[in-house]
Amino acid sequence: MAEIHRHGRPKGEAVSARDATQEQVTPKDVLSVIGPGVITGGADNDPAGIATYSIVGATAGFAQNWLLFLSTPMLIVVQQMSAKVANVTKTDLATVLRTTFGARIATPAVLLMVIANVITMGADLLAMAAAIQLVTGVKFIYWVVPLAGVMACVTIFLDYRVIARYMLWLVAVFAAYIVAAVLARPDWGSVLRSTFVPHVDLTPGFLMASVGMLGTTITPYLFFWQTSGEIEERRGVQRLKHTNLDIAIGMVWSNVTAFFIIVATGAVLFSHHAEIRTAADAARALEPFVGRYATVLFAVGVIGAGLLAIPVLAASSAFGVAGLVGWRRGLGHKARNAPQFYVVIGLAFLVAMELAISSIDPIKALFYSQVLDGLIAPFLIVLMIVVTSSRKLMGDFVNGPVTQAVAWGAAAVMVLADVALAYQVATKGMPG
Repeated sequence: MAEIHRHGRPKGEAVSARDATQEQVTPKDVLSVIGPGVITGGADNDPAGIATYSIVGATAGFAQNWLLFLSTPMLIVVQQMSAKVANVTKTDLATVLRTTFGARIATPAVLLMVIANVITMGADLLAMAAAIQLVTGVKFIYWVVPLAGVMACVTIFLDYRVIARYMLWLVAVFAAYIVAAVLARPDWGSVLRSTFVPHVDLTPGFLMASVGMLGTTITPYLFFWQTSGEIEERRGVQRLKHTNLDIAIGMVWSNVTAFFIIVATGAVLFSHHAEIRTAADAARALEPFVGRYATVLFAVGVIGAGLLAIPVLAASSAFGVAGLVGWRRGLGHKARNAPQFYVVIGLAFLVAMELAISSIDPIKALFYSQVLDGLIAPFLIVLMIVVTSSRKLMGDFVNGPVTQAVAWGAAAVMVLADVALAYQVATKGMPG
């Protein structure tokens, strides 16, 4: 790992922020810049995310679309800060947190992320197994172990470049929700009003959905994955504009997909006062598109989302723990060259598998795992703002005023949602 100067640049890399901002990005560069940012955006819409957006659409209609619109620039900025940490310091986020704030702050930040990741992995495995049950009729419990085993082997034994290529292809699965939303013929006037005119309902159910939606959009594991992906790609500050474009494409695609999931479920389920209790209920949002084949297409989407996201969840957990302890890490290493890193990946899969086969409600597990992410994310965002505002660490690449404002806005919005939820739950109890 390269030695870091006190001005935030490794020895031998004399690239200024001015040089980086003068980098030219042309329209033909769009496809060539696709990389960790698009993978991160695709992984953001994991089965837990799909379930959360579906529940929001089915229970609140389009009323929370404005939160998705508001969170898009916040998500882009937070992920761009994550990438900048890696490209300037040449190390991952967990290591930067440990060396900057010490173990007392870095350890709980990383461990909370790992706990949320493993719970989400278990919920995602359960969702994938339930989706396969929809198609095959074979009880979901029999699919959990094979799914976990296959994905663990893919994550541990395949080269990172191979994993990245297969991940990128899976991102296209989510286009089905766009078609379904259009064919459901929603009231587009109502959709647009809800997107641009904020509406807040101070009830535990509404606030729980808000925290869950923010948690599945601006989600902690993506911060760690983005920094690690940049290290693997070795793009550096020389290609900062390319990196930022890659991230912007990935995050916009992620939230556009989420938007249409909410529109589809809102138009099909909320209008008929239908609840989402099972995977089959969520699949009904695709009926305007493919009719009786809705369950098949939904199953394909959930399985593809899980294949994309679960390895990212496991790897980001391992990057966090290995960076915290100082172990060799990286998906570009063979398992024998970074054994502790891959042991953490294996343990993450093992614990997630145990959670998946326990007696938990799959839809609730998916949703509440994202609420947990929503509670953790503001803490990590604040730490990252402090890191990327430090001239000692970042040199000329410290945050500009716009980045600072948007990043602090993201932290503030999430804290307000968390505090409002805590107050409402304390005074009115948990939503039913």
